[in-house]
Amino acid sequence: AHIQVLETLDELGIRPHAIAGTSIGSVMGALYASGLSGAEIRQLIYEWNTPRPQKGLGILDRHDLRRWAALFDPSFDRSGLLKGEKIITFLSDYISCKTFEELQIPLYVTATNYGDASELIFSSGDLLTAVRASIAIPGVFTPVAHQGKLLLDGGVANPLPYDLLQSECDLVIAMDVGGIRQADEKHRPAFFDAVMASFEIMEASMIRRAIALNPPHIYLRPELRNIGLLEFNKADQILEQSESIRHELKQKLAVILKTTR
Repeated sequence: AHIQVLETLDELGIRPHAIAGTSIGSVMGALYASGLSGAEIRQLIYEWNTPRPQKGLGILDRHDLRRWAALFDPSFDRSGLLKGEKIITFLSDYISCKTFEELQIPLYVTATNYGDASELIFSSGDLLTAVRASIAIPGVFTPVAHQGKLLLDGGVANPLPYDLLQSECDLVIAMDVGGIRQADEKHRPAFFDAVMASFEIMEASMIRRAIALNPPHIYLRPELRNIGLLEFNKADQILEQSESIRHELKQKLAVILKTTR
């Protein structure tokens, strides 16, 4: 869903002064800040999610099987189901920059210190280590050990870190990708779905409070329905449901720019 915002900024010729992101936002931020356009990130996602059937067989070829298997590295550590290292290896093929200092746009990536529940902000040094820590969803990916600290997903402490930009940017856009779940007596969540939904609900509550106390100039939240926290394979559905964000962003930008002239 972040792609809609990035493509709209590209279309309008607007280059961000800085970017802040956590969890999947840190991944999108790193891709964009490293030099990829919104359209190029969209193409990357399409290529990753589009199966390649063998002629006459209608089955996935070996490349597809390897591609999906490459992202999953089961952990035998009780702190998480997946190591998450293979995701970082995959990203390294597309992110040309190894450090924050090499990025074309300044980037802030956040993680959560498991020890004292504080927010840790990365803006220099190794880029992929920061992203790996930022996506360490509790129970799913193992925590990251860094400088004597154990780090979890940045969304645990600050799920929408737009506040990091407010002191240096004249206009701040916040993109909230929290979803809407189908829930009734006929659609009871499975155990894992319920745990992930609890994480999302807590994040949504934190975001509502942050927006009420210290709002960004523009707040966007597409109606993403029935998209699980890890269901990246639903790229087409996510992009379709978030399409309206493009028009909303243009309208809000026009109003702000008109009133500030």
